[in-house]
Amino acid sequence: LILRGELDGALGSGRRNVAVMFGDIRGFTPMTETRPPEEVVALLNRYFTRVTAAVHAHGGTIDNFRGDGIMCVFGAPLAARDPCRDGFSAAQDILRAIGELNAELEAEGRTPIRIGLSLAYGEAVVGRIGAADRNEYTAIGDVANVSARIEGLTAELGYPLLVDGNVAAALASAVRFDALGERPLKGHT
Repeated sequence: LILRGELDGALGSGRRNVAVMFGDIRGFTPMTETRPPEEVVALLNRYFTRVTAAVHAHGGTIDNFRGDGIMCVFGAPLAARDPCRDGFSAAQDILRAIGELNAELEAEGRTPIRIGLSLAYGEAVVGRIGAADRNEYTAIGDVANVSARIEGLTAELGYPLLVDGNVAAALASAVRFDALGERPLKGHT
């Protein structure tokens, strides 16, 4: 889409209903303190290879990688019939893939990793943002903020995947979720 110049037109930009996923490796900062940086980079690349494959398999777009974190969007730049289903399916595949990665790590005598994933659904403006000579394709809106904050609750609540009420409602006929009630989101009113 970038090479064909299609992200500047109506196809890739504008107001959309999207599912936004955030992911993070638990305990990443202490891990970087005790391991050589080359080992950390190698682990991140193994992790992101699996996550990226799952996201792309379900029509998602990788918004960015930040350290051990990842932001993904489902429903943009290409519209999706069911972005919540796509995002949830990708999350399930990611959790399975991390299980496989952990088996490899344990066979190598390394410590397995734990991750947290979140999925929120709502309206955002999608498109390129930045300067004329350096920009990124992204989703801007409260849905991204909510997803980021929900991901932060995964460790506290002991779940590797948390979804907002919009995702739970969209998938209610096919998926049984544990109701955790309303939770305050750090830095969000």
